[in-house]
Amino acid sequence: MDTAFYNRTGFTGIWSFSEVSFYPKSSWMQRIHPFYFAKYGRDRIQNGDEDYLHTGIRFNVTRQGFLNFSHGRGHESWKGTKYKIGSDFNFFGSLQALRWLNLGGNYGGGPAIFYDEIAPFQGRSRNYGIETTIQPNQHLSQDLEFNRNRFWRIETGADVYAVNIVNSRTTYQFDKHFLVRMLAQYDSSQNRVLTDFLASYEFVPGTVFHAGYGSLYEKGFGADKSPGATNPDEARSRYLMINRGLFLKASYLRRF
Repeated sequence: MDTAFYNRTGFTGIWSFSEVSFYPKSSWMQRIHPFYFAKYGRDRIQNGDEDYLHTGIRFNVTRQGFLNFSHGRGHESWKGTKYKIGSDFNFFGSLQALRWLNLGGNYGGGPAIFYDEIAPFQGRSRNYGIETTIQPNQHLSQDLEFNRNRFWRIETGADVYAVNIVNSRTTYQFDKHFLVRMLAQYDSSQNRVLTDFLASYEFVPGTVFHAGYGSLYEKGFGADKSPGATNPDEARSRYLMINRGLFLKASYLRRF
């Protein structure tokens, strides 16, 4: 995942983290631990200082559950200007509600930066999401996840962007050697649906064979040339396949 992030250079900083754990005598509350995280640094590339203080409290409960409540506030420099960053209120948690059902969610929002090279500005963001894992038996597992992220201008309240992402993963494990998996993702910002199918057979650890097929659908792509569309509006409302691929992969491990 290194290629998914910018590597920071020209930055010197110091940070500190501390927490205290309490173990109450309770049948469901296992651990309570308030914490803080603080950092300060100098960004020579953006010509400014950076500071951040994050405080909160975490709860560990039965059924492999945890809850986290926190608040953060700080500043970050971008293009020679210092902006506010942080979260007014941040929450995330997870719980094995039933033997076959796991639930999770998150919510957060606060001041944020629109990182534009020419005209950056101070804005606010809000994000929230829910996720669930359903596993009715040892063979089938279904994961569903929904995330929404919204960013708007402080002065006008007008949206800069609002993105909804839906992820689905279905896995069926026939036995300890053979499984099939299907992934699907919907991205509202680009009106795209990505699908991916995979079959995997592992003879022994390290010796495995994979076969997969993936496709990408986009709404309104090539609207003027869409086959069977009587008008552009009809074409723009359709999802058309714009890319697909097939791959095969095999690996063999020999120990000596």
